[in-house]
Amino acid sequence: MPYRLYKNGSWRIKSDISANLRGIKVYLLLRRLIISTIVLISPNLFSHGEETHTLINNSKADMQNQCVEPTDIMRKQHFIFLYHQRDKTVLKGIRTKQHSLANCIDCHVSYDEKGVAIPINSDGQFCQVCHIKTAVNIDCFTCHATVPRGRKSSIENENNFSKIETNSNILIKYFAEHGNEK
Repeated sequence: MPYRLYKNGSWRIKSDISANLRGIKVYLLLRRLIISTIVLISPNLFSHGEETHTLINNSKADMQNQCVEPTDIMRKQHFIFLYHQRDKTVLKGIRTKQHSLANCIDCHVSYDEKGVAIPINSDGQFCQVCHIKTAVNIDCFTCHATVPRGRKSSIENENNFSKIETNSNILIKYFAEHGNEK
């Protein structure tokens, strides 16, 4: 550290601390500016931007023009709707279908050629494709179902229909043979 004689004649050690502090302040300011810029720009970079959704499978959503909200809003803000719905349901006990995860799954899940629902987070499916593209981890399905609950596949429905048809034919045959005997 250099020694210097001040105007009053005393000897003091002059340090470069003040110069170092100015450099650190400039560095921190630039770092904050860069981080702020990245944060403000990133939703547009990682949320499809203006790119259209190209995944077409066999789901209800493929036959509709718009989701429960306009498509460009849903692409970038669907998680906000889901968090808000979660809070309303869990904390206040208010259940609605408009922004519920179950409703999303019901509409966006695809079905294979046998009519069985394909888990929505499977490779190549709706949630998985977009979230991998945007480098976002989906943790919803560690607890929530990945296929609609309480619905039978089209094969199960066909089997039930054929059972009903068979039973109906048996009843028709019985009444044809026995008439309206009591």
